[in-house]
This record gives sequence, structure tokens and C-alpha cells, in this order.
Amino acid sequence: MECNVGIVEQKARVLAGLALIGIGAYYDSKPLAAAGLIPILTGMLRWCPLNAALGYNGCGHEERQHGQY
Repeated sequence: MECNVGIVEQKARVLAGLALIGIGAYYDSKPLAAAGLIPILTGMLRWCPLNAALGYNGCGHEERQHGQY
């Protein structure tokens, strides 16, 4: 799996996932909280299947060149 999620996008995904989990916990919505795991997982792995399917690569050239996936 080659990196296709950049650093800024990674941080945004993790924060969005945490927000979804928090909102789901507040409103007692388990599906919403579970949906928050998806952006956290894709952010931590720095690979997103949707980005791959669309051909989008948010990793900069330097990130790939210096071994940061």
C-alpha cells in the first residue's frame, strides 16, 4: 500500500474521526461512533481505498522520496 493520504489530510481525518466518535457517544448513536473509526483508520495507515479508486494521491513527492511511505 503506497501512501495516498498527506500529513495535513491525515491529521484532519483523525480529528474528524474523533469528533464523530464524540458526537456518537453524546447522542448514544453507536453507528455514528463506529463510522468515526473509518477516518481514524485511513488516517493512521495513510492509505485510503477511495483515494486509490479515484486516482488521488495527497502525499507530496518529497514524502514518498524520503521514505515516509
